[in-house]
Amino acid sequence: MKKMNLGAMALAGVLTCSAPALAVDLNAYGNIKLGTFWTQNNFYNAAGDKRHDSDFSLDNFGDSFIGVKVKEGEYSGVAELGLYNPKAYSKGVEVRLLFAEWDFGEGKLRIGKTPSPYVFRSQQVWDSDGGFNGYGSLWDGRYANIKVTMNNGLYVAAMQPRVGNQANNTTNVSPNADVTAAYSQTGNSYQTTYTDYDTMLPKMVVGYEGKLDNWTYGGGVAGNMYKVTSSVNDSTPIKHDIYSYLAFFHGKVDLAPLEFSYNVFAGQNTGDLMSTATGNGTGNTLANPGQANGAYYDVLHGKNSHTYGGFGQLGYRVTDRATLYTGASYVVDDNSIAHADARMASFVNVNYAVGKHFNIVPEIDYINDFKNSLGQKEPRSLIAGAKWQMSF
Repeated sequence: MKKMNLGAMALAGVLTCSAPALAVDLNAYGNIKLGTFWTQNNFYNAAGDKRHDSDFSLDNFGDSFIGVKVKEGEYSGVAELGLYNPKAYSKGVEVRLLFAEWDFGEGKLRIGKTPSPYVFRSQQVWDSDGGFNGYGSLWDGRYANIKVTMNNGLYVAAMQPRVGNQANNTTNVSPNADVTAAYSQTGNSYQTTYTDYDTMLPKMVVGYEGKLDNWTYGGGVAGNMYKVTSSVNDSTPIKHDIYSYLAFFHGKVDLAPLEFSYNVFAGQNTGDLMSTATGNGTGNTLANPGQANGAYYDVLHGKNSHTYGGFGQLGYRVTDRATLYTGASYVVDDNSIAHADARMASFVNVNYAVGKHFNIVPEIDYINDFKNSLGQKEPRSLIAGAKWQMSF
């Protein structure tokens, strides 16, 4: 690891020194964030009895990063490095972004690792700038993709396909959060009990981003398909074709000093399309909202699941240094043979600029996971604390 870090630093130094000779614009930037939060969690045992847990945390945010932008003519690129989420420190340094872009006049062609086009998050800061992750936003990580964006706002993206709640990878490039048990998703060897996933096409996203006066907006559709075959003790294989889709709409209305942001979506088998398992939670006693939430195709019963939800957020610029934000979200996953799994979150915070590059964001959150798809009570949480951020 030390050799890799030294090599990366040496390469950056060489590029910096040679940039004028190569006529390349090279700009470094960074954003370091830390959180101090108290959490009061109420959770329940199998009999429905209430339990309590209180914790204080002081830790880095998982979306802290240092990056570099490079540009030469109509070509440009971005690379960002950062720590993994505090719950996965052992993985070391993560490549957050790595992509190149070609401006061909009528639009842009981008290749590399970036967030999905349907990502739209709130100003909620708890849990590493969670932004209602798993509760009303559509954050699902960063994956390899090819995206064409026309100057009129229309875009098409072909992305790494999904298999269940994992990306479909066939090579082991650990440590990488996007790769887990890489070969377990392919039929490379025969076993008497097995599950084999077959992918034929990339995940596709088609959308539009536009602006009308004070209203910026976007929307689109996404789809994914794969086949799964399973067998137990050499029994007759059971096969399923799993189709998933998502329709999404988001935007912001700027009526300074007031602004309103929104995000709404609906889909089928969304867990097979994107990672709905990425939710708020500090690893204490908060149940991960993506687990057993009914967002996946039910292979056992051959049933589709359906998801809908979103969030609304208000912002008000109090002074040149302070902006007040508040928002609430709601999501429900459901199918015809299980309980609907609903969850909600809300927050209020103040983004205060202490200096040109230093912000503090005190925040209060309330989260309620209601009941899971088995009808069991899930945690209720009250959080209070602050994000500390320095950018350059």
